[in-house]
Amino acid sequence: MAVAGAEGTVRVLDAAMGAEMEELELPGGALKVQLPSPARHLAVTGPMGYALWRRTDGRTVVRESGAWSSSAAWANDERVAVASGRVALVLDADSEELWRTEPAASTVTDLAWLRRGRRLAAAGAVRGHERHTAQPVVTYPYIGSHLALAVAPTEKWICSGNQDASIHIWRTRDGSELTMSGYPEKVSRLDFDDTGFWLTADGAPDLTVWDFSGKGPAGTAPRQLRCHETITALAWRPGPAGHLASGGHDGTVALWYPPPDSPPTGCDRCAPWTTRAPQSARWPGPDRT
Repeated sequence: MAVAGAEGTVRVLDAAMGAEMEELELPGGALKVQLPSPARHLAVTGPMGYALWRRTDGRTVVRESGAWSSSAAWANDERVAVASGRVALVLDADSEELWRTEPAASTVTDLAWLRRGRRLAAAGAVRGHERHTAQPVVTYPYIGSHLALAVAPTEKWICSGNQDASIHIWRTRDGSELTMSGYPEKVSRLDFDDTGFWLTADGAPDLTVWDFSGKGPAGTAPRQLRCHETITALAWRPGPAGHLASGGHDGTVALWYPPPDSPPTGCDRCAPWTTRAPQSARWPGPDRT
């Protein structure tokens, strides 16, 4: 596992025992860390550049580009995309640049891979780039500022969290769109579970969880999870069990479990939590740490 401090210190730890394997520094601070699967490399991004670390020999490459680098996304354990100002760079495991996108109209805020690493989605405006193509092959237009990007594991949906306190959704099959608005704050964190049926987001004191099974969330209300006054982190547990973790500005960590009446997660014909919950419905309370 990797732990990054806002000042730029990143420690790589053995997850079983907590022993430190490596420490590196990213000048200017750290915003995000990303490990591929299997975790043989590490990418760190920050306000002044990015760094790549290689587990096999401990090689670290730090690039102080001076450009805001908000995100990195691994296509596999040999290729990583890194946001760098208004472009996205695609690098190999030796930190050599393979190709880059043409400059976007605004800073690239998030990245995601589709088609098993053959297409890169970059958020500023949401644009799709095939391998080694600087110009986008597809554009998903939206008037507004994107802060976060999430692609369903099924690749049926691309979602952006936005400065205007909304989530915008495109269906990749036909480009049809849907906006879910009404959040009291900007939406800067989005995450799909591994089934692609559930999307969680910040933007309010409550976490919201939207149902993307079947035809998607149109005409439905989200589940609402209340524990924090301000959400600072969220993540699904890998796998189909539907367990969710959230963190708050007050240092609270909450672990959420699916309701007891949800369908079995092992069923290949149904998904957990398919009940269309009214706006006031809530999951069972969290375990608090």
